[in-house]
Amino acid sequence: MTEGELGKSYDDGEVICSEGAKGEVMYVVQSGEVRIQKKTDSGELTIATLKSGDIFGEMAIFDRRPRSATAVASGETHVLSVNKQKLFQTIDRDPTLVFKMLESMSQRIRSLNEDLAQLKKDKAGILDLCTDIKISCELVIKEARNVITADNGSIMLLDGKSGLLKIKAAFGKESGRKVEIIPGEGIAGNVFLTGNGEGIEMVTDDPRYLSGEMQIRSMLCVPLAWRKQKLGVMNLSNTSERSFTDNDLKLLTSLGNFASVAILNSLRITELGSATDVALKRASILSC
Repeated sequence: MTEGELGKSYDDGEVICSEGAKGEVMYVVQSGEVRIQKKTDSGELTIATLKSGDIFGEMAIFDRRPRSATAVASGETHVLSVNKQKLFQTIDRDPTLVFKMLESMSQRIRSLNEDLAQLKKDKAGILDLCTDIKISCELVIKEARNVITADNGSIMLLDGKSGLLKIKAAFGKESGRKVEIIPGEGIAGNVFLTGNGEGIEMVTDDPRYLSGEMQIRSMLCVPLAWRKQKLGVMNLSNTSERSFTDNDLKLLTSLGNFASVAILNSLRITELGSATDVALKRASILSC
């Protein structure tokens, strides 16, 4: 990498900014290409390739949150970094930069919506065909883990007999825990009652947080519900300093929406099976 007054030059494969690192500046690709990569269970996944004139990392100017992806030079690449002070100075000279940033953000949001639509199309059929409630929950939490980086995750469903929210599927340190909570208790219980998904950067600062054996730092929690029927909640959490983004919450909410249909289908089929068993037993008694 070489640095000049108008930016920095990066060699092929050189990291420009890393996922999870503190974000304080935005970048403009001046020449070459930049691959935007995200960590998944199967390795690094390239989610976008940017070319000359493209902007990335612009959200850091506004929220200063950790980077949600890694930017890597593809071939010899020249990139300009812009902090907030430099940005405002540039806008004073050339206000069209604001429109360029808005255009970039709009395109990212549009792409995200298209990805969500494709995700629904690809996965909904698989989930709708699943009739076992435990398998349905395992498929859902596995998909959540594939699209959002998290240390732990769980799906909690309302148990009709006890009236408690109980874990049906999980990964990470939560996978071996037998957590049961009352609706309205803690963050997850509150999300279950209100029906509003939440992203919490520091859970220990939230008065609803119930401290347990595992100390987590950040959390995403979305409701699982269909129309007026409340089914449970889906949680993702980090014990590390990695933070979730607004896009992560949007993805999890979308996944939770169609996962709710799959889980409800599984519950209804299970109930139907139980009712059938009862009917057959009664029929057997009558035929004796």
